[in-house]
Amino acid sequence: MHLPGGSGGVWYADDPVAGPVVHRPSGPWTPAVHALLEFLAVDGLDGIPHVVGFDEEGREILTHLPGRTIAVDDEVAPDGVVRDAAAWLRRYHDVVRDYDPGPQVWRQAVSALAPGQVICHNDTGAYNWIVHDSRFAGMIDWDQAGPGHPLDDLAFLCWSGVPLFREVPPTDAARRVSLAADAYGGVAASALLDAVTDRMARASARIEVGIRRADPGMLALRERGEPERTRGRVSAFTQRLPAIRDAL
Repeated sequence: MHLPGGSGGVWYADDPVAGPVVHRPSGPWTPAVHALLEFLAVDGLDGIPHVVGFDEEGREILTHLPGRTIAVDDEVAPDGVVRDAAAWLRRYHDVVRDYDPGPQVWRQAVSALAPGQVICHNDTGAYNWIVHDSRFAGMIDWDQAGPGHPLDDLAFLCWSGVPLFREVPPTDAARRVSLAADAYGGVAASALLDAVTDRMARASARIEVGIRRADPGMLALRERGEPERTRGRVSAFTQRLPAIRDAL
């Protein structure tokens, strides 16, 4: 069964050994992502797909996480889901602090950890959250994983999940950013807001570079109006930001 998302398509199937699985397009970055997921699985982190292998067409096979994703353009995730997503992200970052694989081929570049960095998910938007029984149940689509700063992951989670990318009442935005900051722990809501604009500006730049490289996933984003769409949303967010700060 075909599922939405993924460059080239994502397919759902039943594996006789692993059970429900998804077949997804792979790339040069896939071995590094699989090594990361296997490290997380050994540690026992909840809410992640497990690596099964590859199919005859070279697509990766991962276990399927039951539930649904958030339709970010049409719905707002409940407060409890935002809180649980931020708390899960903190668990992930705490686990991955012990993981240093050295220089690896990631989707963005060949790179190693710099001081203060961890291997971030790098695409923590609500469209990658799995919600099951009205609760946050996991994070999918690890293709963008690679070195980064933990606050960037949390900033992107708020960009999509609060959501900050579109207009919501400033009091609601401030309350939900504070909710995420408190659930994550150790970061002030004001500092989290400071991180959002820079994180999303770099996201636009990464998409642009990926388009020039003819990365299929980035080309698919171009068909949806990127990176111009995100740049426009960031510009609009900066206009709303003073009112959100006042509401903190």
